[in-house]
Amino acid sequence: MESIILSNLNDEQRIPAMITEGPVLVTAGAGSGKTRMLTHRIAHLCHDEGVKPYNILAITFTNKAANEMRARLEKMIDDANDMWICTFHSMCTKILRREISLLGYTANFSIYTDVEKTRTIKRLLEPHNTNITVETIAWHISNAKNHLIGPDDYASEIIDPRKRDIIISVFKEYESELKKCNALDFDDLLNKTYELFVRFPETLEYYQRKFKYIHVDEFQDTNRTQYEIVKLLAKAHGNVFAVGDEDQCIYSWRGADVTNVQNFIEDFKDVKVFKLEQNYRSSKKILEAANKLIKKNKNRLDKNLWTENDEGTKVEDHTTYSDTEEAEYVASTIKGLVQYSGYRYSDFAVLMRVNSMSRIIEEKLITYGVPYKVYGGFKFFERKEIKDVLSYLRLIHNPHDNEATRRMLTFPKRGIGDATITQISTLAEEEGISMFDLIMGNMGQSIKKLDGVRKLFADLKEKSEAMPLYEFVEYLINLVDFKGAIGNKTDEDLNKQMNIDDFLLSVKEFSDANTMAGLEEYLQSITLMRDIDNLDEEDDTASLITIHAAKGLEFRVVFIVGLNDGLFPLSRAINSDDENELEEERRLMYVAITRAKEKLYLTRSRTRFSFESKRLEYTLPSRFLKELGIVNETGVKERRNYSDVDTAFSTGYSSITSPMDSVYKTSAISSFNQTKTSSQESKVQKKDYSLFKKGTIVEHPHFGRGEVTVEVTDFAAGFVTIKFDKVGIKTLSLKYADLKIVN
Repeated sequence: MESIILSNLNDEQRIPAMITEGPVLVTAGAGSGKTRMLTHRIAHLCHDEGVKPYNILAITFTNKAANEMRARLEKMIDDANDMWICTFHSMCTKILRREISLLGYTANFSIYTDVEKTRTIKRLLEPHNTNITVETIAWHISNAKNHLIGPDDYASEIIDPRKRDIIISVFKEYESELKKCNALDFDDLLNKTYELFVRFPETLEYYQRKFKYIHVDEFQDTNRTQYEIVKLLAKAHGNVFAVGDEDQCIYSWRGADVTNVQNFIEDFKDVKVFKLEQNYRSSKKILEAANKLIKKNKNRLDKNLWTENDEGTKVEDHTTYSDTEEAEYVASTIKGLVQYSGYRYSDFAVLMRVNSMSRIIEEKLITYGVPYKVYGGFKFFERKEIKDVLSYLRLIHNPHDNEATRRMLTFPKRGIGDATITQISTLAEEEGISMFDLIMGNMGQSIKKLDGVRKLFADLKEKSEAMPLYEFVEYLINLVDFKGAIGNKTDEDLNKQMNIDDFLLSVKEFSDANTMAGLEEYLQSITLMRDIDNLDEEDDTASLITIHAAKGLEFRVVFIVGLNDGLFPLSRAINSDDENELEEERRLMYVAITRAKEKLYLTRSRTRFSFESKRLEYTLPSRFLKELGIVNETGVKERRNYSDVDTAFSTGYSSITSPMDSVYKTSAISSFNQTKTSSQESKVQKKDYSLFKKGTIVEHPHFGRGEVTVEVTDFAAGFVTIKFDKVGIKTLSLKYADLKIVN
């Protein structure tokens, strides 16, 4: 009898989902419904095959994906909460909290984010008096750990002997410091779990018996350690269901190994391999572009995405003179589509190769009144004021955390300087105890400046054991007076104070959703959180995202910006002798393209400011535009013949010959879209451009007061130049800018 649960899948999805025993590898193209297949397979195991949820492990790439999978399964089967549905790092943390005493740590270990890791390495590097950067050291440490190599064995990987000695020395000091602080970094969460399984077979056997059926999503993004952990867990039963797409492997820079897909076929006996090629997300035109691009890669399993979706509109490309005009085009197009074509702001994503591009795009989105959120850049919980609060909470949870102690001592200011902190560190080292234990013990009483700290933490420790989580955190913030210590002299101060309020709100939301959870669970949840996990589809805001962070998401309309050689793909990949680097950049472009459902815009500027030469330089179009057939081999846009100007404007193509052409083109396209109906046309004509004469004083809701310096000369475009008191000169479109005349 065929399963009712699996009857909701198509043939491509249903056939592999029905195979419940043995290793299965599914290469699933973008938008092919792999999450649907995974959840239905798990539900089939429990509902139809009688497998206990307790015996199922499902590993996803993000917390957001894990939460979505759990929510779906809770609607399909009972006892879904008995399953482990989590990311690799969450799974390993859960195991280590239970078992890490075997490795000489305690269960309340701290998890160091990149911020704590960087601060620790910086401090350890200072005595070496070298020009080797903290980032270089951090990369080598992470690279070694991702390949399961210790400091001594890793030394042979560093060619320069002068750098080798310093890197290995700091590496060893860093590992020693982590152990003293009862702390692990992100890489350790994986490595220590692997070490635990290898050194303690009986512990491994327990988890092998427990996880009879293992599912791994985004398998192409596993690194060596993750792959080895899966192999160890699956050794007893061999039931591994791996889903991945080597065309979307974009994380080699942090250890992801695309060859794990091929390794899986070789390492697991009698593995069955399937393909998912039907795409449910994108239009035919968008898929045509994606397929055309990715076929240029050699290291891939051949597949060709297809869809029954509509043909869709063609992929738009747009070239401007400057990156400012490029941002102007993006912002004005979003505004126009929302105002006149029925889109919501949440339908839009602007994808960047590097987050340094966000500033100018943010500025133009503000100018046009487009609400937005930035993802993949500086994370909320990594802001200084938030880290300051967290250092107190981390010390309540783990008194051995020296890094948290150092941060706590410096904020708020108590007259405790570097000399005192060094004294505490030295004494603690001599006594073989943590800095915090020294402060709270008898020896710390000799340092009078620490009296207030001792009293404070004695009170906090008592309250933490008596109060619910939210009440305690609120009490701590008020007692320490973080907001008062920040002050309110500047706008930045006020923003920091509001961030403290937002932090407290996050604690309340966590407590409301997890009534039985305490401080340890909260700290763990925010440490393992990616900012993209907070993307709320109910918020009507456009998303400004790095392409790496956009993995797994989809939007009705996508802009891919900065399509210049050297920027995307990066110069490093273009100049590398390793063709794999350029192939990864191409996979990244493929991921960006396949985020789009209905409309896809590809943009670039002909000039960009170079920080090396300190001047504006001409750029070449991205080679990906050539591979898509949008520009020819000489970098010139492919010409198209149009029967009338409406066709040219509606398809978005025109030849740009001067800096102002791009402005006129933007205006013309916007005008064409905005005047399709007489009612829409009347909306555009409501604002009298002639009122904004030179010398007119105006007010903008974000930029404040300013004076018109160049009035409107082209009434089709509606651009006016204003010198604002606070932010300087801006060129705005009167069609969208919320400007009020003051006099």
